[in-house]
Amino acid sequence: MDDYTWRRRLAARRRRRKIERSVLAFLIVIGLSFFVWYFTSYTKTPLYAMTTALEELQNSDAENFKSRLDLGAITAKAYDDLTVDMFKYDTQLSAHDRTLFENFYVLIRSQMCAGAIKVINARLDTGKWILPEEMLKGRQLGIDFDLFLERSLIRHTTIVGVENVENLGETATADVKVVEDYSQTPFTLKVTLQNFGSASWHVARKNFELFGLNFKFPGLSFSLGDSDWKVIRVENYKEYLDSTAPTLRRDVAEYIDSTAEIISRYNETFQAEQSQFISLQRTSDGIMNSNQRAQVADYIAQTIIPMLQYRQAELDGIYVPQGASYLANLRRESTNITIQAWQNYSRGLIEDDQAAFFTAESLHKQELALDQRIEEIVHNSAITKDLPDLP
Repeated sequence: MDDYTWRRRLAARRRRRKIERSVLAFLIVIGLSFFVWYFTSYTKTPLYAMTTALEELQNSDAENFKSRLDLGAITAKAYDDLTVDMFKYDTQLSAHDRTLFENFYVLIRSQMCAGAIKVINARLDTGKWILPEEMLKGRQLGIDFDLFLERSLIRHTTIVGVENVENLGETATADVKVVEDYSQTPFTLKVTLQNFGSASWHVARKNFELFGLNFKFPGLSFSLGDSDWKVIRVENYKEYLDSTAPTLRRDVAEYIDSTAEIISRYNETFQAEQSQFISLQRTSDGIMNSNQRAQVADYIAQTIIPMLQYRQAELDGIYVPQGASYLANLRRESTNITIQAWQNYSRGLIEDDQAAFFTAESLHKQELALDQRIEEIVHNSAITKDLPDLP
């Protein structure tokens, strides 16, 4: 190779290296600019808060997801929307009683919201809907917290996506796409976010990778600020309830109508058998002898429990529309608990086991609570059956 060619190739190599260094420097500057923008600007936007919250929910990152919500503010507004017309269509209530009920729900607002927050947190932490123990006792005060949650739709609403996040300064708005699972009704919830100020944490970084290149900075730390935007309200929650109500009402009414003959027939049968059951237990001194106890236990095993099983089998043979799933499940649960109560009562008779009697009594109380819940759903269905569908 002559000297001229060698020099020309050397110059070309130098120019190429210079260009490569310039490109690399440019990419580093762009990368660092993006890095700075991302952690100092974008992570403090409501768009980041909403998209990250959706990812955290989908990935079951409970702690971080909960930090995106002001559950106290959200549940307070939702409670008002849910209870605003709860007794509006009950013509059996006098104006005085309706006012008493409405005032009562105002008085228990804080307890009900606190209970809802516990339920939501438990769901996020465990994946299960767990009712707080104190709220389970609410039936004694006229509160059926489980039915209240069912009416809220929270247990069968699926979040699909987030759109149209708009920053308004100290507040922001966003569209949250959801689907009500029973009716498969799509809806767009309008949520409001609020900026609660700046917060950051200090994170040490020893290695930094950019475009496949690894840069080492021992001891270098970055102060990475996260978003302080939190959802504080669902503005159109009442509209969401109203949008799903027609389908859910129709499903419940259809199921009640299709099972009415079964319920009526077995109610008459149970009433007829009740006389026989009372007769078997009748004594002169209030104490049954061993033979009498055995007869009663046999009557429970051969007549009462099979009748409950036959009735449930007939109910299970009826088509259940999605919106009536809750009612159908309540009836099934009531049957199972009732059978367990009778079995324990029978064991108490045969074995003279007081613990079995106490268990039977406890199960009977659970059954009564379930039956009261069922009756309330049937009652509400009758009240709202002829209501016109909202546009």
